[in-house]
Amino acid sequence: MGSGHILVYAFDVFMQLYEAEGETPRTAAELILEKNLFGLDIDKRAFQLSYFAMMMKGRQYSRRILSKRIKPNVYVIPTHEILSEEELQLLNLPFPNAVKAHQDLTTLSEGFSTGNDLGSLIAFEGVDFNNLKAGIDAESAVSFLDQTLCEMVQVSELLQQKYAVVVTNPPYMGSSGFNATLAKFAKKAYPNSKSDLFAMFIERWNKPLLSGAYNAMVTMQSWMFLSSYETMRKNIINKLTIANMMHMENMVMGIAFGTVVTIFQNKRIKEFKGTYHQIKTVDASKGTPESVPVPGNRFNQISQDEFNKIPGSPISYWVSEIIFSTFANIIPLGELEKAGTGLQTSNGNRFLRFWYEIDTGMINKKWYHLAKGGSYRKWYGNNEYVVNWENNGSEIKESIVTRYPYLRGNYSLVVKNEKKYFASGVITSRVTSGKLSFRFSPNDEIFSDATTGIFPIHNHLFYLGLLNSPILTLITELNPTLNFQAGDLEKLPLILPKTVVDFEKKVQILITISKIDWDSFEESWDFKKHPLI
Repeated sequence: MGSGHILVYAFDVFMQLYEAEGETPRTAAELILEKNLFGLDIDKRAFQLSYFAMMMKGRQYSRRILSKRIKPNVYVIPTHEILSEEELQLLNLPFPNAVKAHQDLTTLSEGFSTGNDLGSLIAFEGVDFNNLKAGIDAESAVSFLDQTLCEMVQVSELLQQKYAVVVTNPPYMGSSGFNATLAKFAKKAYPNSKSDLFAMFIERWNKPLLSGAYNAMVTMQSWMFLSSYETMRKNIINKLTIANMMHMENMVMGIAFGTVVTIFQNKRIKEFKGTYHQIKTVDASKGTPESVPVPGNRFNQISQDEFNKIPGSPISYWVSEIIFSTFANIIPLGELEKAGTGLQTSNGNRFLRFWYEIDTGMINKKWYHLAKGGSYRKWYGNNEYVVNWENNGSEIKESIVTRYPYLRGNYSLVVKNEKKYFASGVITSRVTSGKLSFRFSPNDEIFSDATTGIFPIHNHLFYLGLLNSPILTLITELNPTLNFQAGDLEKLPLILPKTVVDFEKKVQILITISKIDWDSFEESWDFKKHPLI
């Protein structure tokens, strides 16, 4: 709910609807506050601002609204200790079913005991609100306990009732920022969306919709592509309808990551073609785009059934039918080779150096070459680092075991894919803000967790050439997020030719050219002299 910006806008929309039906502005304002708009927040000051904004909107059309004791349906999520058995016994309220009422009040108090942490993610199943409201009269509530019960019942009923429209810009926070209460709750209640708060809100508020109703949300774009949201994404595609999507580049909303406005409909309409389009940063350079949708910016009308043709079902709405067909008819790379990330030292200042910072006589004795991500570079390069791997990395492994006692000595959870160290392969930088670039990883280096790679026993040059080809470059753009995971690499489609000899010869030439270029600068350990000298 925040401070009520969306509620104020919605008030004006409802006023237009009522006036179009011939209702007087005074009556319309009162009906909107009592019947149409609802809001919740965990922040008391935000609640107060929303309450004030709603009352001022009502006062704009009905001068006597303040004296009529009309209250907007906006609330702060209550936080209350779990009701004890003694407190329940002290209640002398006329519930039709006192036993059920006490059970439900215990359920509500248990839920709201973590209200500050969970907010409107809380849901209550099986509560008999009619029974509770019959015994609790908000008008006659006198004691603090009575008022608390009224508040809990009012808010919990809002959390459980069905809605025709839900509109929100939920909070964004990755699971690394969760406290213990929220982390435990997310794992149990939202296993398919637990990676971020915004994704949990998508799942939560797609549920209390009437059949055919709509949920409009402004969220991060990551749920559209990342493998951690694959199950959630498939549930949306198979059970709901994406009616409209506006995909926004970094900084369009003034924040340094991509966002998306999605309108979900609580009804699966077969073969329905949703409307998808993109707003680029340049389109919003003057504040707002001149038109929406912006012509040519990936504007497309497509059935969401197409997304299931791509492994992982990313919401890649701009993809052509040819690409969809390619995925449908060709095997993914993961069926032939398993991708992975490599060494994480957990203490780079101690174990990593640039190669020119050390005694080169210690290379391949204490210090070993390390592929550590880097900028866009095809075929060969970004070989700048060395890592302390003396005695098979014993210092690193001991440091990890000491630093993370909960691993119980299992350092392989951090020193990943050790069997693939010092093997020829194909790697790419895992974090990139531009196009992916794959390069050769020779058999004298270790690859780090900043890279994603495959290490085939045969034909690694073939895989490198294929992954750097224009068609695979186009397909890798199906995931425009900053992180390119091992799972994303394994989903890429492959065409296996009968012979790869000529193809690999050309790839070897490209590697040689790229190596000559890399070695012409002093950052390369094979630098001899500048090519212009």
